[in-house]
Amino acid sequence: MLKKRFFISWLLSTLVMMLLSWAWHGIFLNDLIFIPNPVFLFYSLAFLAYITIGFSLTFVYTYLSMGLGIRLKGMFMGMAMGFFIYLIAFVFGISFKGHGTEHLVLDFIWQMMEQGAGGSVIAMVYMLAQNNDLATGKVRN
Repeated sequence: MLKKRFFISWLLSTLVMMLLSWAWHGIFLNDLIFIPNPVFLFYSLAFLAYITIGFSLTFVYTYLSMGLGIRLKGMFMGMAMGFFIYLIAFVFGISFKGHGTEHLVLDFIWQMMEQGAGGSVIAMVYMLAQNNDLATGKVRN
């Protein structure tokens, strides 16, 4: 059964990953000017992709036990998802600009950091919910 913490962590992680992506591509690399037309379609599909990534990461975090602490679990799951997302983007040739090994490595590292931050947000929400449950005396299954 999905609880409030699932939806809150899903939406917050999606928001954090989208903001980090916008900061990386829009401010630091300034490569959003190279997006294909129509711009509205691109941003709509990007939003859908991040909603899906956020949901997938939250779902996996919620239902997969890794034997790690609550904080490390989110970060490592996010980094793993970032790794696979970048592999998909690489195979399909999705990139705005830049070529060569240096660009690939930098973009790869950033993707892992971005999704790792999303996973950390999920872990933070679950940790706060767990602490709240302990403080109020609620028992979770």
